[in-house]
Amino acid sequence: GAPPPSVAMVRGNAKAKSQEKRLKKIEAQRKSQKTDAKATKKIREAGIKFTCPECKAQFPAIKVADDHFCSRHPKKPYPRDWQRIKDAMEAERKAAAEEKERKKKAKKMEDAKLAFIRETLVNFYQEVDPEKVANVPKIVEKFNGKWDKLEAGLAKKFGEKAPAIIEPSEKAARKAVGL
Repeated sequence: GAPPPSVAMVRGNAKAKSQEKRLKKIEAQRKSQKTDAKATKKIREAGIKFTCPECKAQFPAIKVADDHFCSRHPKKPYPRDWQRIKDAMEAERKAAAEEKERKKKAKKMEDAKLAFIRETLVNFYQEVDPEKVANVPKIVEKFNGKWDKLEAGLAKKFGEKAPAIIEPSEKAARKAVGL
């Protein structure tokens, strides 16, 4: 007799299961790959799909397409349009990193400036009016960003004794970030 139908189609079933398993593995890799989220989102919103020029397979993100091309077609020349997209994404990433670094430096400068101004005011008020030392945080908060008004007010009230705030605080801030 003939073997049962399930046994006769073993290779067909195994092949289907193997393909299913492979597709699940590829899908899991796609989900786990860390790509530039903003760029991928822009690409998806624009409806762009990456098509392999060799085998015409489509991919939702450049990273996945890149991985495919490099592993499946290593001897073929890399697609120029894909390289331009990768270069643009790298430039965006670098620009974002530079902006983050710039903001970090600006914050560090501002913190150093505020620390210098606080210290200067505390030292000044300890000499001329020790009771007002407790008001320094309120004064710094009130005049934050308006240091010229604070300096003018102190000069008006205390004359020659008034501390210079603006220029020395700028120097202290630059020194804090190594400029």
